[in-house]
Amino acid sequence: MADNLSPDDLGIDLSSGKPQQLYRWFLASILFGKPIQQKVSADTYRVLIEHGFTSPKKFAGIAREPLRKLLDDGGYGRFDYQMADYLHATMAAVESDHGSIHRMVATAHSRDELAKTVQQFKGIGDTTAHIFTDAIPAAVIGAATADQP
Repeated sequence: MADNLSPDDLGIDLSSGKPQQLYRWFLASILFGKPIQQKVSADTYRVLIEHGFTSPKKFAGIAREPLRKLLDDGGYGRFDYQMADYLHATMAAVESDHGSIHRMVATAHSRDELAKTVQQFKGIGDTTAHIFTDAIPAAVIGAATADQP
């Protein structure tokens, strides 16, 4: 694996701006933004995807302890409780404030505006915001149809 993992390393294609791909990169960015080895973050991302965490809504349907166990399965043991709470809160805020990651990206007027929007979620700072936004092609930001999920 490369020192700085990219969406391609996880099988994520951001070029089309498809909702599922944007969501997956957002989830991965959250994991990569914490002080955990990238391999552990990538493994944890894969565990979550394999267990059906393919939208922010999925996080509302799982309690803290089963989510913590999935994080542990990915190797994210050091911050598992903190990350479980963080994922619950962040995904709930995405749902309530924007409806979806796709809509959040589609309604941003610029990369800087998108980064500021992402930083409004509790626990997301400059690093996580830039991991997420820097990989999204400029043509996708503000250009996707906001009516899609």
